[in-house]
Amino acid sequence: MPRKSYLELVNDSTGFYFTLRKLFALCMRSVKSVGLISVDQALSSLSNLVASIIAAHALEPADFGVFGIIFAIYLLAIDSVRAITGETLLLAGAQRAKEAAAINLVVSAAFGLLIGMVVLAGSYFVDGALATGLAILGFGLAGLTVQDTIRYIGFAAKQIHLSLIADSLWLAFMAVASLLTATGETASLARVAGTWIFTGCAAALCTLPFVRVHGPIFTRLTLWLREKRVMMASLLIDRGIVSATQQSVIFIIAILIGLEGNAAYRGAQIVMGPINVFAMGISTAMIPHFVGIWQERPEALHREAIKFSVLGGFSILAISQAAAWMPDQIGRALVGQSWQLSQPILHAMALIIPLQISNFAALGALRAMGRVRGALVVRVIVAPSTVLAIAVAAYFGSISAVVWTQAVCTALAAVVWWSVTKKNHQLGLKELIVSKSASVDSGK
Repeated sequence: MPRKSYLELVNDSTGFYFTLRKLFALCMRSVKSVGLISVDQALSSLSNLVASIIAAHALEPADFGVFGIIFAIYLLAIDSVRAITGETLLLAGAQRAKEAAAINLVVSAAFGLLIGMVVLAGSYFVDGALATGLAILGFGLAGLTVQDTIRYIGFAAKQIHLSLIADSLWLAFMAVASLLTATGETASLARVAGTWIFTGCAAALCTLPFVRVHGPIFTRLTLWLREKRVMMASLLIDRGIVSATQQSVIFIIAILIGLEGNAAYRGAQIVMGPINVFAMGISTAMIPHFVGIWQERPEALHREAIKFSVLGGFSILAISQAAAWMPDQIGRALVGQSWQLSQPILHAMALIIPLQISNFAALGALRAMGRVRGALVVRVIVAPSTVLAIAVAAYFGSISAVVWTQAVCTALAAVVWWSVTKKNHQLGLKELIVSKSASVDSGK
């Protein structure tokens, strides 16, 4: 083999270091993206966390259980609207997301108003604190859905400042309003819920001027909905199933165990809240990354998704289990009277989050391949089984049995998720080969 000249060696080394610099820059951009999204997820959750902590300290355990029901309905509505707006934007690409930002704000406001009217109507069929909480949520829900859509416009369009502004304002308004309304006495559910909900609406209104409008909205609204209707429908059903499954735990506990069981469950969620936020931030940031891998190196997608699942899952497991051992003083500072109820189920709750990371990695890979319906099939299989198992645990056992059952069901679901992802990846690679062969033949 002939020896290379000095000039050739210099060129080779220059190319090598140039490649290293590109890889380093790409890694730094990825870390920055994940970091900023995680910061925003933390800000987003912090306003809810502040409201939950205030509720845990200021309300009686029964009223805190009612607050958990209100919060569950809020999450169900937000997740449903997010599926047809925010998650659709994430899969559309940055440029399309910028162009369709205002369109999706209109869609989120319309659906938020519609769901809010349903919630408001539901408040007339119940009594007491629950009726008051539902009425407040019904009035403010459209503003909260718009606030959440602004956040996802920031993620999808790579304009993270929108997300940070919306969530920083909510947190700031929430903190100021809580200080102004603090009396040192037992608070009413109406005051706690109203402060939390209407400060979110105010944050949405203050952030709207920062969203750029590209062209006339309503002339492009029909085209966007027509183009994305299949994806929106699949994502909406998928998100509706998973949200209903998650939030139905609250209602099952309330019916079969009681409001103190709700307080225990919600208290454990508050303790694990920051870790869950960080995990969701990483998972959200990985979706565009998986899309890029499928476009550039499709054969590597399954392997990269597994790497993310293993590394992310074990990292979150270590953090969450460490948090489960927190001292009583910190636990009481976070959730007040509910700490005694929540502490026994923390270790089980700490298992659920890392297991969900694995499921989200498989889901992200499926969506990156355009296999939205494949993900929907998994949901239809897993969700009813999970709800049934939790209901049985609640009927025959305690709140501890419910949370451990949820952890086991999440682990079993991971097996199903990865089996379907592997099969769809193999099928997708075969389809790509056939498509390339057809393109070559047509070009001859």
